[in-house]
Amino acid sequence: MKDIIFICGILSFPCVVLYILHVLFSRLMKLIQQKRADDMRKAYLARKAAVERQTHQRL
Repeated sequence: MKDIIFICGILSFPCVVLYILHVLFSRLMKLIQQKRADDMRKAYLARKAAVERQTHQRL
C-alpha cells in the first residue's frame, strides 16, 4: 500500500508543476495582450489627435 501511495505521489508531482507553469504562462500572456491593447489604443488616440490638428490647420 505504501508503494502505491509513493508511486502516486511521484506521478502527481510533474502534473502539479505543469499546471503551475500553465497558470503562470497564461497570466503572463494576458498581461502582454493587455499591454499591447493599451499601446494600440494610445497609438490610435495619437493618430486621431494628429488628424484633428491637421484639419484645424487647414481651416
